[in-house]
Amino acid sequence: MQQRKFRLTTFQRGFVLMISSLLFSFFQTFGHTKGNDTLPTIKVSNFNVEKVDGLISNEREIRAGLLFDVERKKILWEKEMDNPYPIASLTKMMVCLLANEDLNAGTVCLDDRITVTRTYKKRLRRRRYSTYTVEEKYSFEDLLKMALVASHNESTVWIAKHCAGNLDTFVARMNAKAKELGMSQTQYYNTSGLPGGRSTPDNSSTARDQLILGLEILNHPKLVEISSIPYINVHNGKGNISFRNHNGLVINYGQEVDGIKTGYTKAAGFCLVAAAKRGEHRLISVVFGCRGPWVRNGIVANMMNTYYDAIKLGRLGESNPATNDSKLFLDSVQRGLAFIRPSIEPKTPDNASDESYAYTYKTVTQKVKKGHKVRSGENLGKIANRYNVTVNELSKWNKLRSSTIRPGQTLYVYSTVKKRIQVKLVVDPEESIADMESTPDSTEQYATTLKSEHLPHKTGETKLDTTIDSKAGSKQSISNKQSQEEDKNKSEFIYHTVQPGDTLWNIAQRYRTDLKELKKLNKIGKSNGIRSGTKLKIPISGG
Repeated sequence: MQQRKFRLTTFQRGFVLMISSLLFSFFQTFGHTKGNDTLPTIKVSNFNVEKVDGLISNEREIRAGLLFDVERKKILWEKEMDNPYPIASLTKMMVCLLANEDLNAGTVCLDDRITVTRTYKKRLRRRRYSTYTVEEKYSFEDLLKMALVASHNESTVWIAKHCAGNLDTFVARMNAKAKELGMSQTQYYNTSGLPGGRSTPDNSSTARDQLILGLEILNHPKLVEISSIPYINVHNGKGNISFRNHNGLVINYGQEVDGIKTGYTKAAGFCLVAAAKRGEHRLISVVFGCRGPWVRNGIVANMMNTYYDAIKLGRLGESNPATNDSKLFLDSVQRGLAFIRPSIEPKTPDNASDESYAYTYKTVTQKVKKGHKVRSGENLGKIANRYNVTVNELSKWNKLRSSTIRPGQTLYVYSTVKKRIQVKLVVDPEESIADMESTPDSTEQYATTLKSEHLPHKTGETKLDTTIDSKAGSKQSISNKQSQEEDKNKSEFIYHTVQPGDTLWNIAQRYRTDLKELKKLNKIGKSNGIRSGTKLKIPISGG
């Protein structure tokens, strides 16, 4: 008997192929992980891009960057956000993130004391030098503040050694954490972000990767709290040292801008990862490669203000954001019933100086006085209704003793109008100098001994072989002769080096201090003239 051949229909063959592919995918995904539970979980962040035109007036001032709406989970503007560039002191964000994780794990404590014995070399004349040693003690919390607020380079090395024992181990942790977060194009070679040597490249990353890191930092309240401090006072065992936040937007906008980090090297330009929250609506901006802190701060402030204004929340620094109006508007946008259309600010000329970017726009309410000539048949009630005011207000403004008015009489009416004005931003003119100060990772060499107290998991001392020239050293270096005298006053002021074009009035406005107090502190008479290069004491309130 001839056997009958079994044939599948077209539908059956398709069904079998589909089941086979599903089984293959299953074994590809789970078959290799059997018996290996230590594989890290890689986070991949795919952000939706919803471009909003008119958020930035001059993209050419930025090498790369983006603006991200955290609530709507959308990238609103971007430029080369997936191209890696040097990131300078943005590196310190990862250092502080790992330090905070160690705090949460209990391996370190905020009140741990780190003692640093440092040897300084001071030039006397020609090739003659004198050396002296200074022993300084810091709490672990103060080191976090110095790294995140003041962008202090050496503090990142002390944090790394305190947490991991040595720099190489900690840098390896930084790169491992970057991969865990899904920062696929980020590479760290040191903890400070200073330029690498001939054999070591600069730390590099992309705007998208820095957005991922910024979002992770926002999950750690302690880091957000530190990065939002305008001024800090740090105790080094001898006295208090004052530092100013390099992110001037924190000073301009109080608690609405709460971080996160600035950065500068010649290769990286001026960089900033900024986080703002108006009402309950949070934004994160990342910019790389600006030519000055004024340009960077001005572009970021205007970009955020323009978007907040477009979604009915007003601008940073204005009172009482209309959160309900904004929610209704964004709900309409989600349904496709409305569109986000920013009012574009005037474009800054291409040949503008850095200082021209140091302004943003703010909407203020002002009372405007308007005259009304009484016509025949009018009374106070009709006039009040016309201008939407009360009769009592009309009487008060015009000092009327009765309700009788006569034709031809001029009455004054006050109305409240909204007006957009320019506001000068606060920037740190010495940011580039501070970020490029010496550190154990730099090409300079100096001798420093670091030891950690109250550490249950470490014993003995850790030695750094690194060299500080006191003339170009860190802000906090204090000579033995002057330390006792200066420490009494350092918590009360910071220094500003006069730049070409600076005036006392401009400096007072920049640091939000009183001009008379500035003159008194620096013993300046009636003359307003100051020389370029002069160091002025700027009074501050404790941070």
